[in-house]
Amino acid sequence: MAGRPAVYIGRLEKESSNEAFMKALDAIGWRNIIKSDDTVAVKYNGCHYVYLPGLNTTPEFLGDVVSILKDRAADVVVVEADLQRFSADYVYEKAGYRKVIEGAGGRFVNLTKDRMVEVEMPGAHWKRRKMPKTLVEADRFISMPVLKTHKLWNLSLGIKNQFGCVPEADRVKYQKYLPQVLYDFNAFLKPAITIFDGYIGLEGDGPIAGIPKKVGVVIAGTNIIAADSVAAAVMGFDPLSSELIKYSHERGLGPVKLEEIDLKGLKIEVVAKRFRGPSTDFVSNMERWVRKHPRLANFVYRSWFFKVAKSVAWGIRGLYGYKSQYHREVEETGLWADYDWEHILKVYTPIA
Repeated sequence: MAGRPAVYIGRLEKESSNEAFMKALDAIGWRNIIKSDDTVAVKYNGCHYVYLPGLNTTPEFLGDVVSILKDRAADVVVVEADLQRFSADYVYEKAGYRKVIEGAGGRFVNLTKDRMVEVEMPGAHWKRRKMPKTLVEADRFISMPVLKTHKLWNLSLGIKNQFGCVPEADRVKYQKYLPQVLYDFNAFLKPAITIFDGYIGLEGDGPIAGIPKKVGVVIAGTNIIAADSVAAAVMGFDPLSSELIKYSHERGLGPVKLEEIDLKGLKIEVVAKRFRGPSTDFVSNMERWVRKHPRLANFVYRSWFFKVAKSVAWGIRGLYGYKSQYHREVEETGLWADYDWEHILKVYTPIA
């Protein structure tokens, strides 16, 4: 229907992923959105330095999307900013993105190293700030997130993916103001397309230390709040249960009611997989308290103290069985069987 943002739901399997992404993009009329002379910026979810299904956007799927876009757009640039303890360049190399992106004809820009340009912002948190030149000059912006819960904000979907566009490795200091920060970035960037890698998601204490969950869907939309709302429904959540979505919706960024969205493809109830929400134990509640204090959060997550705090937190969780249960549940999924996930989580478990 005219006036309603389109959101498509389809099946996603590895052996037919290119076809699935093409079908999804065709369903929302991507050729009417992307022009032949456009420079398109694609933000993937690169929140881990080693690829783990459900944590990162799947490299091969990102390559599929870049390849499709490159057949039409003049330039496709994949973007990500530095993590708290690793550079975006390191992630791009070690998680397997370089080979597939360059093979698909795209290129990569580390937003933290990009030249900064001062621009006017929507004003929820900033009226003006410096933004990466690549984002400012791109003709179209596309977000490619993963289906995840978030231990601090309940859901980590399309709108949250743009936190990785904040070009400061110490962006944990903005967690207290995250609904306003994300509204500003998404309202400025105006994502033309949101396309979810919903092959494997993450439930529980995402966006890192969660439990992988096979879903096998692709969700594509022309409005980021509408796409997030459909993704939330697929996961069994009310989109308004996340302050990140709620704030931007109330500021007019997009609809959350399904009747206000032009739904295409499969019905939500056909693909729905109920996700477990984040924990409410002592450690989780302490993390939620810490994120409300920017200087403390920066110290806890970006200094020598992080390893101490993490060791103490896992020790406490070991006392009441959380740790052993978590390991058991991850192993039972079989989805990380080919990865040394326990070592990876010990090395790197930040707020993301």
